[in-house]
Amino acid sequence: MFDIPQPFRAQQFKLYRQGISDDSSIDVYINEQEDFAFLHPPPKMNYQNYTPRVAKFGLQEYKKNLDLLERRFNKISQAIEDGRHSLLEVGAGDGLFLKTVRSYLPALHLTAMDKDQNTLQSRKQNSDENYNSLEEIIEKNKHYDFICLFHVLEHIEKPLEFLTTIKKAMSGQGTLIIEVPSLLDPMLSLYNCEAYSSFYFSSQHPYVYSPDSLQHLMEQCDFQTKEVITFQRYGLENHLNWLSQGRPGGNEVYRQLFRNLESDYIADLEQCGKTDTVIWLGQRTEK
Repeated sequence: MFDIPQPFRAQQFKLYRQGISDDSSIDVYINEQEDFAFLHPPPKMNYQNYTPRVAKFGLQEYKKNLDLLERRFNKISQAIEDGRHSLLEVGAGDGLFLKTVRSYLPALHLTAMDKDQNTLQSRKQNSDENYNSLEEIIEKNKHYDFICLFHVLEHIEKPLEFLTTIKKAMSGQGTLIIEVPSLLDPMLSLYNCEAYSSFYFSSQHPYVYSPDSLQHLMEQCDFQTKEVITFQRYGLENHLNWLSQGRPGGNEVYRQLFRNLESDYIADLEQCGKTDTVIWLGQRTEK
């Protein structure tokens, strides 16, 4: 086995599935607790010509209609609205989450970091400062009250090293906010949907976390957990489409038929902790 990050290295693993969505030669292994998974052999990461799966499957409009950015902000707004002054989003893409933040907190100084030049103009419109790398931020001795990583950490091959670098950009009482896909996704943990499982695991995600394993990882890197939030991004319409059609996206028939059940369905999943996404909030451990 390759060098699995601590604190998972000493755990026992079993084969979870053979092959992933974009490479039949890569398998998925999961620990005995079934709260942390990794790909083996390690995928060769190449983001030079990376196309997000939302774009690959033509789901941009469908995703936009889910109000995911607004819902994400509502999940973390209490932590952000405490009078501090600066926020950095690492992997900011087009900057649309920063645009959402600005609509609620116009006084907050917003900084975006992303290497993607295709989204640079949009990013500039939605932020006060822009950087291409963490190294550039650290060289300029910049520090932030909030640093956000939304669907970034699962792409990182060496998460402990990456998180150690992130610390250098945090202010003394800075808060780190991380959102990643969760292994407790109901399509895996409740419905055992084979079509979804074969789609879910991708070479772009060498590790897949859960609320517990994400917390263990962060504490291994000397962060203290303030809050762990369960967040269900996709609802009943999407799940029924997977279960009946075996594919992502929406379904107009299901949308109309079950529109009055959608919010309760999502709330019930979040309450029981079986969600497709987990948000972790914390700070550096005092030493």
